[in-house]
Amino acid sequence: MEQPDKALLEDFRMGSNRAFEKIYQYYRMPVIRFSVSIIKDEQEAENIYHEVFMKILKKRKNIKPELNFNSYVFTAVKNEIFDYLKALNRNNCLKERFWERLQHEEDGCDQAKEENLTKLESIIKNLSPKRRQILEMNYFEKKSYNEIADILMISKNTVKNQLVKAKFILRKEME
Repeated sequence: MEQPDKALLEDFRMGSNRAFEKIYQYYRMPVIRFSVSIIKDEQEAENIYHEVFMKILKKRKNIKPELNFNSYVFTAVKNEIFDYLKALNRNNCLKERFWERLQHEEDGCDQAKEENLTKLESIIKNLSPKRRQILEMNYFEKKSYNEIADILMISKNTVKNQLVKAKFILRKEME
């Protein structure tokens, strides 16, 4: 296919779909190759190609067939690539800031969890020995009220009362 001449460019400028199709097909591979050589993404190069030609189509009335149309097309492509790279850089900066903020929040969350666990351990240590033992058997060893009562040789109601009191103290102190 030969390079678009002044007559073809004039037909395109006047709104000929046939002229547009010829010009569009003529520049397709060179523009995509040029774009891929810079951005290394064939799909995005194809998008840039289409975007540039949609802009050229909208501004076809301003085309001057006597000037170098080839230079016009590749300047438009180069500008579109720069816009793409700027947007990509902006997106990467936003992603980096998001991940940094998320990491900072996780660090703060981990620190708060650690502080709560330390506080909880301290509260449990301050419980009476029998109440602490019943609480630990119930929560950490997953023993039922009956099992705890049998092991400690106390009534099931005593186990229940001690757990209720221990939970009350924990809630109150953790607030």
